[in-house]
Amino acid sequence: MFLPLLTGCRFGEKRRTFSPPDNELLQTKADPRLRKEAATGGDEPFAAIVVYRNDVFLEQSESLQRSSLTVLNELGNSVILLLRPGQIVPLLKGPSLRKAAWFGPQGLLARLEPSLELDMLSRYGAGTEDRDADLLLRFVDVGGEKEERHVTAAGYRIVTRAGPTWVVAGPMSGLPKLLESDRIIYIEGASQARTMPR
Repeated sequence: MFLPLLTGCRFGEKRRTFSPPDNELLQTKADPRLRKEAATGGDEPFAAIVVYRNDVFLEQSESLQRSSLTVLNELGNSVILLLRPGQIVPLLKGPSLRKAAWFGPQGLLARLEPSLELDMLSRYGAGTEDRDADLLLRFVDVGGEKEERHVTAAGYRIVTRAGPTWVVAGPMSGLPKLLESDRIIYIEGASQARTMPR
């Protein structure tokens, strides 16, 4: 039986190495951030978006229940799961799983307007997560160059600003990167953003 090996990394970080089949699974089914978490993550839980080939509620409920994974939200063939790094590879081995992507620490999801989670699930399920969407960002204050750099690094462009409220446009796949900023206190979806003046 193959067990992941741990090798030393910078700053004392431990890195798991995987068998060739497991590594291929990571390369083909997981996004880069999720692959990094599988290799170097500790034991802290995080949220991930998982896309199946069939309806989650109708076809995957039993297997998810057996795996003892926590379902945070679901829509159609997509689901947001609470995972730990050691659960990533076993999850990817499911033949019905198409792809999985890092979403972020569970606590950060409270910054999302509820319907935005459903929009994310819908887009990932349809394979359109890389298409542009309008988002409304609420910052702790008016923001500046630091906030601009973070928004740009997440793949978004700034459309309008009104004090601490910015409208940005970019791929929904960049949303997890936006959530990493502690300067953003709330993110709303496209329907709210379109009510802002252009």
